[in-house]
Amino acid sequence: METSKALIPASVRTLPLAVAAKGARIFDETGLDYIDASSGPLAVILGHGHPRLLAALAGQFGAVDYVHRTQFRNAAAEQLAELLTVRLGGGLDHVLFTSSGSEANEIAMKFAHMYWAASGHPDKHRFVSASVSYHGNTAGALGASGQPRYSAAFRPLVSAGERIRAPQVYRLPVPAGSTAARECVARLREDFARLDTRRTAAVLLEGIGGSGAGVLVPPPGFLEELRRLCDDHDILWICDEVMSGFGRTGTWFAFQHSAAVPDIVTFAKGAGGGAVPLGGAALSGQVWEQIARAHPAMPAGHTFTNAPLACAAGIATIEVLDEEHVLPRVTAKGGWLGERLRELRAEFPFVGDVRGLGYMWGLEFADPVTAAPPDPALDVTGKAIAAAAAHRLILYPAQFCADGTAGDAFLLAPPLTATDEEIDELLVRLRVTLASLRPLFAAKTEVSERSEGPLTSGRGG
Repeated sequence: METSKALIPASVRTLPLAVAAKGARIFDETGLDYIDASSGPLAVILGHGHPRLLAALAGQFGAVDYVHRTQFRNAAAEQLAELLTVRLGGGLDHVLFTSSGSEANEIAMKFAHMYWAASGHPDKHRFVSASVSYHGNTAGALGASGQPRYSAAFRPLVSAGERIRAPQVYRLPVPAGSTAARECVARLREDFARLDTRRTAAVLLEGIGGSGAGVLVPPPGFLEELRRLCDDHDILWICDEVMSGFGRTGTWFAFQHSAAVPDIVTFAKGAGGGAVPLGGAALSGQVWEQIARAHPAMPAGHTFTNAPLACAAGIATIEVLDEEHVLPRVTAKGGWLGERLRELRAEFPFVGDVRGLGYMWGLEFADPVTAAPPDPALDVTGKAIAAAAAHRLILYPAQFCADGTAGDAFLLAPPLTATDEEIDELLVRLRVTLASLRPLFAAKTEVSERSEGPLTSGRGG
């Protein structure tokens, strides 16, 4: 089938036509199978074609396919809200559902402003985010994204907020007697000291940095210190769990690997199993009760806010994750997967860093001696994604992850329900892909081996 000229292309590469999908595999029109090693954009957490999702969507469509939130309640939205607040814990007990992560972060920012306005501080309307972060493709979410490449084409339309340094461990200089975690916490304190906290409504931080950062796991103590600093300066903390939520890292949400609890949590992607657009924002009781004094109902929303069909998919997703004991498997198998990826780093020295948790991993390319990122002109990320596709492996790009102008990496995040055979085949194809990239680094490696010595840095793992 020829590519349609009517549909605006999403890639400069010629893409295969998908005609079927099952589990962790997608099949093109020639019958070839591709291992979906990134769950699309980390969305298809139950794999493709899960029967429980199909049954839930069919059942809801046959009962109530759509009602508008201002005209009717619907049981699917109410049931999903109850299920979700139990799994969030920490007093995050008020939820609004959206259709995407961008919408979720936009609505969370609105909630934060409404909270401070209702508290008598309408001047607190600025947002702080981390460098090399990404929070969505709508104007407000783009402005809150620290990764500059996402908003470059829309600069006149986007108002950038303030930034704190992302908790990057790889390449971080660590003085003698200190640790990378301590240095990240110290930098966070320094950054807060420079903020205009009087006008700051919230800090928006990913639970685990995703495509903007090439998977960035906050070191121990970082989120706890963020929580303390936000409390000390009367700032809310919005935790963006769009990529890292719904079991992706072995807990329901990535912030639950720490002892810190956000004021607002946003989610999407895997929330509907990856089959139906579903996102949302969960608020603490304190935040919602303050807002409700001025706004007993949320005045902002979209056509598909709290949509019953999407919420039915969300219910089925939670049920599958519970009944099939998916989260314990992701924890155990994710640790095993990390070990295999580190073995590949040892085999392919141009893979400078491997970092992640559960089924969310980032592999960053770097000079094996100096740890310097590749020359951006080489487009190593683009070449790696294309090489993987040529070996029928789907990875997700994370370009400019080092500092916004350089850094090449990709995300590896298979469906949480992937079988052992699918994971094994994923690793086989990944090894072949990395082997095919050797010539790209060969000349640079020869030069590096003649350099004066390695960079002293706190390297992540």
